[in-house]
Formats: sequence, structure tokens, C-alpha cells
Amino acid sequence: MLIGEGVFAGRRVMSSIARQQIREDLDLMERFAQSYRQQFATAIAELNGAPTAQTGERCLRLCVESVNMLLTMQDRMAAALREMGI
Repeated sequence: MLIGEGVFAGRRVMSSIARQQIREDLDLMERFAQSYRQQFATAIAELNGAPTAQTGERCLRLCVESVNMLLTMQDRMAAALREMGI
């Protein structure tokens, strides 16, 4: 039973647009994790082999990019949870 706007039996209800945005963010997070996992595997193999100065630079960039993406995803998920009223 719908009780007021956005409330169903005492619980807040998320709009279909919000649910879709969360699904898209989760898909993005999954693609991000898969992509960076592969890149880190390559970097680890290089570091375990014969690393060069370029290897170190690539690893540093990879770490900075991945942390930036993690922070971006945390911001997006926090916004989605706020919208849900959590």
C-alpha cells in the first residue's frame, strides 16, 4: 500500500530512475574492477620479471588512477544511498 510520495508501508521507495542509476553505477564498478585487476596483474608480472623505470612509472600511474576511480565510485554510491534515505 502506497502511503504518501515515496513511502510504501513505512519504508521509502526508490524511483525507477534511481534504481537504474544504481544498476549503471554497479555495472561501471564491475567493469572498473575487471579492467584494473588485469592491469595490476600485468604490472605485477613486470615487477616480478625485469622491471624498468617505465614499469615503475606505469605502476604509479595505475595506482593513482585506480584510487581516483575508487573515490569517484564511493561518492556516487554515497549519493545513491542518500537518495534512498539511508
